[in-house]
Amino acid sequence: MESMKAVQLLAPRKTVLAELPVPAAPVDGLLMKTRCVSICSTDISFYEGHLFPSEYPVILGHEYLGEVVDIGPEFDGGSVDVKVGDRIVYWGQTDFGGFAEYRTVRPIFSGQVKEDVFAADRNFNDDRRAAAVKIPEEMGDLEASFIEPVTGAMRSVLSNPPRVGDKVLILGTGPIGIIAGSVIKKLLAANTVVSVDTNPARNAFAESQFSDRAYLPEELIDSVPEGTFDYVFDALPTVKGVDEEKDPRRVAMRKMKAGGRYVLYGASQEMQKFDTWLMLAKGINIRSAPFDVTHFPMHKSANVIAAAMQMLLRGIVDGKALLSTVHPFDDYDGLVAIFENYRFTTDLKTIVDFRK
Repeated sequence: MESMKAVQLLAPRKTVLAELPVPAAPVDGLLMKTRCVSICSTDISFYEGHLFPSEYPVILGHEYLGEVVDIGPEFDGGSVDVKVGDRIVYWGQTDFGGFAEYRTVRPIFSGQVKEDVFAADRNFNDDRRAAAVKIPEEMGDLEASFIEPVTGAMRSVLSNPPRVGDKVLILGTGPIGIIAGSVIKKLLAANTVVSVDTNPARNAFAESQFSDRAYLPEELIDSVPEGTFDYVFDALPTVKGVDEEKDPRRVAMRKMKAGGRYVLYGASQEMQKFDTWLMLAKGINIRSAPFDVTHFPMHKSANVIAAAMQMLLRGIVDGKALLSTVHPFDDYDGLVAIFENYRFTTDLKTIVDFRK
């Protein structure tokens, strides 16, 4: 049996480069040879132990670009003509499986309506299929690797958009904050779009991409009046060890208007603090785009991933500017070092390159 290399997470902060069998193409799906996988903060949250799989080991990685090498006999791509050699990006099948030389996917393309729903063990209903797009020749591998995170940000923004003329605060200017801010600024007719982050380099980059003003936390506290913002997009990672009075979520809610909308994107299975007094006193509406496919079906995410690709092709989101580092998959020790140092770098997106 043919084998492949894969990065398995055995426990928090414990990985191994494993030798595993190459999976067979699903009867109604595709077998893909991995080309590039972008590292996501979700991967790091699993690595650090802020998120937990149902069981170990798991193969990390999901911001995936692969090349079709085999097609199941009952595969139906609808209006999308998929052939061996085509490149595919998917969203939503799983948080895992990307950092391997091969993987399978059962895609749904925009215009198709399919489902294979099951009760996941993390408090939501999931789909064994995945929203997917076929990559056109004019899009390079590295930029195509960013379609997945653009899809995630757009699901959230499109489900919970700011109103025309809103004053918007982007909370955290990592890659998702940059993507969400770019879409809101360039397409959704906000009055102003500002941002806050602890990292001066990321603040400078945010101002080059979308932000009318990128604040350090103390600057936001000192110079922005309470009751300023209509809409907050929270792209923060797990928040720990901060002064409660300066907790970024509490600060953001203080700066919101009554009846404002607070859109939560970042996820953690560690308890996070929210000021329920401010939520009650101001009538703040907490919103999100659910993973649960009974509320947000995978075929609707297939429409979003098609739009996400267009955001990159048309320059609404500057994928080339998001790229910081390309790291070869063959350098396993270097990859683990990237996991360890992810929270301490000014880098935005690192792509793991499987191409030979």
